[in-house]
Parts: sequence; C-alpha cells; structure tokens
Amino acid sequence: MKKKAGIAVAVVVVAAGAGVGIWHHLGTEKESGSTSNAVFVDSVGTITGLTGSGGLFSKYSGVVEPQKTEKIQLTSGLTVKKNYVSVGDEVQVGTKLFSYDTDDAQDKITQLEIDIENYEISIKSSESQVAQLEKERAKVKDDEKLSYTTQIMTTQNNIKRYQYEMKSKQAEMENLKKQIANADVTSPIQGIIKSISSNTGGDDSSDTSSSMNSDNEDSSAYMTIMATGEYRIKGKINEQNMSEISEGMDMIVYSRVDETQTWKGTLTSIDKESNSGNSNSMMGYNDSGDSSMTSSSTYPFYVDLDSSDGLMLGQHVYLMADNGQENEGEEDGLWLEDYYFITDEDGAVTNYVWAVDSHDKLEKREVKLGEFNDETFKYQILDGLTVEDYIAFPGEDCVEGAPVTRNAEDLYDKDDDSMDGDDGGEDLGGEDDGLTDLDDLGSDGEFYENGGSDEDAFEDGGFGEEVYE
Repeated sequence: MKKKAGIAVAVVVVAAGAGVGIWHHLGTEKESGSTSNAVFVDSVGTITGLTGSGGLFSKYSGVVEPQKTEKIQLTSGLTVKKNYVSVGDEVQVGTKLFSYDTDDAQDKITQLEIDIENYEISIKSSESQVAQLEKERAKVKDDEKLSYTTQIMTTQNNIKRYQYEMKSKQAEMENLKKQIANADVTSPIQGIIKSISSNTGGDDSSDTSSSMNSDNEDSSAYMTIMATGEYRIKGKINEQNMSEISEGMDMIVYSRVDETQTWKGTLTSIDKESNSGNSNSMMGYNDSGDSSMTSSSTYPFYVDLDSSDGLMLGQHVYLMADNGQENEGEEDGLWLEDYYFITDEDGAVTNYVWAVDSHDKLEKREVKLGEFNDETFKYQILDGLTVEDYIAFPGEDCVEGAPVTRNAEDLYDKDDDSMDGDDGGEDLGGEDDGLTDLDDLGSDGEFYENGGSDEDAFEDGGFGEEVYE
C-alpha cells in the first residue's frame, strides 16, 4: 500500500514541479513579492478525472467525420447531361446521381457499324481473290508459280489486317453500348452529397466545384459522397507529443458538451505524410531569460469507434488514450487520493486539505469523508469540496493565506476550443479564442502560437484573463 501511494506521490510531485518551472520562466513578480512563494494548485475535477483531461492524461482535440468518402469519377470521353442531386442531399444505395449525354456515343456506334460492315465485305472479297489465285497457280508452269504465291500471301495479310481492325471496331462499339446502357450513374453508398464539380467532362478542364465546406476536394472527382451511419474521429497531434500515441492503442472520446458522455475506439492510423509545417510557433525561454522562436508541425490521426451512437457529423470532441482512467473512479460521487489530505504528526490522514478560498489564497479546509477504497487509496468526499475547487499537494510551502498558482492545463480547460487546424484551414477545435490550448503547451515551459507569452497577460501571481498573440 505504501509503495503504491509513494509512486503516485512521486508522479504528482514531478507534475507539480513542471508546472512551477513554467511559472518561474513566464510569471511576473507580485506586488508583494516574488511568485516563488506561490503554491501550485490543481482543479479537483481534473485530479479526479470528472472534468477536463482526467488529471495526468494528455488530451487532444478531434472532429467527427465519415468513415468513408466515395469519389465518383467521370468516364473518359463522356459528358454529364443532367444532375439529379445537389450538394447536401441525402442519398441511398441506388439513388440516381446523374446521367451521361449518349447522343455522341450513339453517333459513333452508327459509324462503327458501317466500318465493320465494310471490313466484312473486304474480307470476303479478299478470300475469294485468294481462292482464284490458288486455282490459277495450279495451272501455270513452275517458274511462274512464285508470282502467284506472292500475290496470295499479300492478300492473306490484308485479310488478317481487316480482321484485326474489325475486332477493334467491335470492341469499341461494345464499350459504347455499355456506356449507353449505364448512362444513369447511381450512388454506391448511403450518404450525403459533399461536392459536385462544375467540370462535366469532355474537353472542359475547368473546375469551380461547389462544396459543403472549404476543404480542397479531389479535382479528379466529379462528385463526392460522405457516408453516413458510421463515423470516425480525426484528431491532431503536435510533433512534440508524437511519442504519446501509437497505432492500435485504445482511445476514449469525450463530448465537449457533456464530458460524462464517452465513446470507445481504436487509433488506426497516424498520417505522418500529411504534416502541417510551421503550423505552431513556439516561444522558449532559457536560463538567462532570452526568448527564441521555433516552429513545429502537427499531424492528423484517426480513431475508429466501437459505436458512434449519439455522435453527429462535424461534432467537436476530446480524445485521450485509454489508460484505464475511467475505471479508477467507478464509485459514485467524488473520490480523492489519500495523499492530498493533510496528515498529523503521526502520519495519519486527517479530514483536511489545502484548498483555494474565495480570495484566491490557500486555506486549510475541513471536508466530510465517507468510505475509503483500499484498492484505489481514495476517500469519498461527502461535503467540503466540489469539482470546481482547487487544491494543493500538502507540502512545507502550504500555509494559511499563501498565494497560489493554477495549473495552466486547468486554467485553459475552460476555453480549450482553439486547436487550429492545419489542413486546408480546417479548425478541429472550434473558434480561435486567443487562449493557450492544452495541446499548444510544450515541454520546458514553451508555449505555441495562439499562446505567446506577454508580461501584461500575467498578474496577481497567476495567469491573466488572456494570453496575447
């Protein structure tokens, strides 16, 4: 029991140390003294996994997209005569999408029939000529037979050429007949018409496609259909955090509206070829306080869902690796690890915690405890704390009235909607609210673009209301 609790304490201390390091580099001095006296605090909701990213687990932004997109290509040489659907229409398997103009194909078939008939006449005429030459060759002297043999071979070669040309014309005619028979193109899947190109085929190579969104569509596709019914999640990860995920790992998907609503899935692929270079500028600080600007890339990854019930196409969600965090709190209510409680002189756990009061100062707060789970080392909180409260890990710096420093992750979980997309302007996280997103916070106190540091953005020993560009 002590060994497990000790490991958990070490993890939290390391996380707390990293947070204090960020503050040491980025913070400003308080009016009453240095921020080095500030105590690092975390959200109860984040610690317990009831809100936010579930404590120490990384969170990524994602968007619901169709599991499959069908691209309809035009048959070479044919032009579209009529469309039966428009962008945004729902279609079923077999729904008529458009029809080809077959007038030109019918004219070609008529000409091919004439050509084939002429070849048939030429072949019959040549065969009769060969038969006549063979009869005459049998009657002449030996020294005259060579001339007849040469004429026979030439005519026979002409017959083979006519037969080859005729077979080619017949094959071309059969293809045209199939095109006419399949002039009406139907949908192979159930879905929604996402885009229709203005290029209807023929010699017109221009394309001013109409589309449901601004994404760049495949220019070779005349019509694009998004499948409905089965969805997947498209996430985005920064190269700095690439080691945190891998193909085949289990993932949890959280609703942004109600984070108690979750879905399970599997990370099926990481598209390392579709990187968005220079997507995030990041500012780092060295020991001397000098800053430097570098850049990093982001990459899309995809999660296939066990079930997509309740999800909507285009819905924005959060993603986390499934490390069993959901099973840690299967008990009803609020449960908190024992190492967050203040201990007495004998090392026994008391029913007090270090919490942030209404004046943003540290206070020793009494809480009402319920049951203790000796497997998870957690106490049930019956009264005295809510998921909105902030608490500190007990330490020598915890004293009544001490200033506090909030975890940057908890602060920005409230406005964590700004994961800027990097593939054709797609925004996976909603509107850019100008705040530093959790996904934009790098290691060693580095902030990425839309989270640049500014001394004016930090005040009163904590992060300010905004982080300016």
